[in-house]
Amino acid sequence: MLGSYLSSQKQKQQAQEAWQEQQQQYEQELSQLDSLFNRTYYSNMLDRSDVRSLLGNLRDQMTETTQNLKNQASITGATPEAVTAAQKAQNQAYGRAVSQVAGYATTWKENALQNYLTARKALEAYYQPVKSNYMSNILGKSGFNASGSPLTLLKNMFN
Repeated sequence: MLGSYLSSQKQKQQAQEAWQEQQQQYEQELSQLDSLFNRTYYSNMLDRSDVRSLLGNLRDQMTETTQNLKNQASITGATPEAVTAAQKAQNQAYGRAVSQVAGYATTWKENALQNYLTARKALEAYYQPVKSNYMSNILGKSGFNASGSPLTLLKNMFN
């Protein structure tokens, strides 16, 4: 009887140690996942290097086109209003491009949220067997059964 009790206590201690180790690993992975989500979800879409590059190229093209229009206007004798109208159209196109990027940001954030939730569920599912095994070893292999109340189970745990 004493040997059985000591064996049971040793199993409980081993389960406790394994659970604590797994819990630390789980919390570390969850923290990394949360950090990645926060960096992704709360970042400004316009600060991304690919978006800045795209908008920078668009500005460079606009500058080049404006310079070409000015050169052509001086040769053909076009009025400054014509150049200004072309610049206005280019600025509107740039504004539409920025608005489209902002619109894509909403979809991007929704995808980031869904990916986060999926990864978090997968992480929790991965560690669930460890938690279940721990509880089985702590509460006993029978767990909460029809013949034992939670109070009886708790009394047995501390006796």
